[in-house]
Amino acid sequence: MTALEDRTLHYIVYGPDGAIRQSGDCALSLLPHYAAIYGQGFKAIEVPADQYRRDIDAHCYVLDGVITSKGTALDVTEYTVKADGVDLVRFAVPAGTSVLHAGDIVAIEDDVFEFTTDVLGDHRFSFIAPAAFHHFEVTIHAV
Repeated sequence: MTALEDRTLHYIVYGPDGAIRQSGDCALSLLPHYAAIYGQGFKAIEVPADQYRRDIDAHCYVLDGVITSKGTALDVTEYTVKADGVDLVRFAVPAGTSVLHAGDIVAIEDDVFEFTTDVLGDHRFSFIAPAAFHHFEVTIHAV
């Protein structure tokens, strides 16, 4: 092994959707093997020291081979609705978003989240956003 192949570098492994699946440090010679662990469509790349952080997957994704900061899916994360079973909270979410509800992950197929209730109180929802966005939470106050 040459000195170049033995050099330690920061790396990430990302999938076809751009989501970072793994990060860490390894010898340059091992980098090609890391993507193969995940299968077809996954790639491993070196990350420059000034871009690397241990929680890079929480803050970045890969777009066209470039490490890119995640965006915010929603500007408003608190809503109020009448607890009458008719009044409705409705907002758009990025395509590919899912919501965690009653312990299950439910895909939002039309890219719109809707909620109505007749139960007073705060209703909290956790959303799993696609790779380009931070995951987020929404609280709906039913009054």
